[in-house]
Formats: sequence, structure tokens, C-alpha cells
Amino acid sequence: MTEDELIPILLAEARAAGAATNGEHVVVGPGGDDAAVLRAPPGHDLVWTVDDHVEDVHFRAGWGWEAAGRKAAGACLSDLAAKGAAPLGALVSLHLPRRLGEAAVRALARGLGAGLAACGCPLLGGNLSAHPDRAAISTSALGAVPRGGARVRASARPGDVVCVSGALGLARAGLAWLLLERGAGDPLAAAAVERLLAPRPRFDVARALAAVDPAARVACMDLSDGLARDLPRLLRASGVAAVVDPAALPGPDPALAAAVGVDPARLAWLGGEDYELLLAGPRELLAPLGLAVIGRVEAGPAGQVAGAPAGAEGGFDHLGGP
Repeated sequence: MTEDELIPILLAEARAAGAATNGEHVVVGPGGDDAAVLRAPPGHDLVWTVDDHVEDVHFRAGWGWEAAGRKAAGACLSDLAAKGAAPLGALVSLHLPRRLGEAAVRALARGLGAGLAACGCPLLGGNLSAHPDRAAISTSALGAVPRGGARVRASARPGDVVCVSGALGLARAGLAWLLLERGAGDPLAAAAVERLLAPRPRFDVARALAAVDPAARVACMDLSDGLARDLPRLLRASGVAAVVDPAALPGPDPALAAAVGVDPARLAWLGGEDYELLLAGPRELLAPLGLAVIGRVEAGPAGQVAGAPAGAEGGFDHLGGP
């Protein structure tokens, strides 16, 4: 297919999966123009993020092209949830090898459409190019947050509690399960595989926090590279240290951890791509939200963490590996 033949197919499949291509703030969406036009809501700041998903780095063709699209959309939109922003729209740039057939391209578009639709994010358009040997999905999303209300990493203070919004290590357990070539539909691993292939940005937590106090001082980021790497990032931005309680880490089912041969606490500490939220703020503000309290912020060397599970270091680094 030519580029002009393929683009309408991609848009049609994304729409069929539920992705809107217009909306209250979309002035010009996909329809032949070179760029989208948005109208920012009055009294809001804009939040802009971009995320790449590359074949054999972030996903594998054998896991299904629809899963690849959904994973790419969810991972990108998670950054907006961490900032407390509501999605305004997304652009998607696809780099596709010529070996990819029409059925795979349609499935990829359906996954992207479903992932965007699940978060109420319109598809504004994008770009398409050929790649010699592997597929890559670059997703850029724009959101809006009430002026001055964006959650940033630099807001933690000594005395704050450190919280996470849900179970950690599930995506890494799901990855280990798939790499062992076990059935993705096995009840023991179904939730973990779903977490890996269909991440759920935690807009619900962001909305609940805003409902309690939209201007509250809370440091926040999403967990994409694992608690071991992301918590020090938040602490460094705030110039503080922290103590964590390994027993308080909400990890995966011990039976699943045993099946993939990794300790549950180690999975919870190192596991990336969970896209849960990591927050630090006053206990009285965060405790009512039903978050898991895993530690406390203290004065100390910026980024230092005490209490990590024994033998669990690192986290994922895109250039340095796990």
C-alpha cells in the first residue's frame, strides 16, 4: 500500500476502536492538514509529553500488534496522569517495516485507538514512514491542568509519606511469564500480562487527589522504569532522601513470583512499566485516597534511599540495561 492508501485505514481502525478525532478543544484534527490545531482551555497550563515504543525493546511482534498499539498509548498518557492533566489530544508517528502486512497495521491502529479511547484522548493525526527492519511507535500527547496545579517531582519535603497507587512488579512478572513462553491466558498470570500489554494510566488517582485539594503540595511521577530507579529521581528533584519499608511494598501474588523465579519484594522494587503513580506528600492528604504507604521522606543526601530489599539494586536504564 502507498502512504496515501494506508493513512485512511489507520484512522478508520482507530476510530472503530473508539478513538475520537474531534472534541471540544480540537479546532483542526486529522483530515489532510499538516498540523493539528487545538484551543487551550481558559485558565489552564499545557502539559506535553512524548514516548517511544520500539519493536524488540518495548514489545514483541509475537505478543500481537493490537497489544503493541495499546501499550504505546497507555505508556504515553500515563505521563499526563502523573501531572494531574486531562488529555486534549495525541499525535502518533509510526515507523513501519515493509514486511508488515495490512492485517498487522490494522491491529496496531485498533490498539492505539482503544488505548486513547480508554483515557478520553482524541487522535489528532501523526506521521508515517518506512523503517528497514523494525516497527517503532512514537506517541506525543498534550494535556491541560488548572493553572499552577501540575504535580511535579520537586515538591517532596521531610516528614512526607511515600505512596504508590497500586501493585508493583506486575508488568515485570508478566514479561517474565511471556519470556518463559507460557500461556498468556493462564489465570495465575492474566493480570500481570494485561498490566504489561495494556497499561492503565491512573487518571482516577489524579482526579481523586484534585478533588481533595487541587493546589495541594504533592510530588508525583509515574513508575515506568521501576521504583528502584524512579524513587531516587523524585527524591533528587526535591533534594531529599527517603526510608522505605520492604514489607509494605505491594508486590505481585507470591505464587506468580515463584512461578517466574523472582522474589515478590524484588519484583516490586525493580519492576518497570507498571505505570502506577509514585507520590510523596502530607499523610493527612494522601492517606484517605487508599494509596499504599511504603515509606517516608527524610532530610539527607538528595536521592538516597534506605531500606531497599536486600540485593535489589538498579531498575531499568534504556542505555545501560536492567
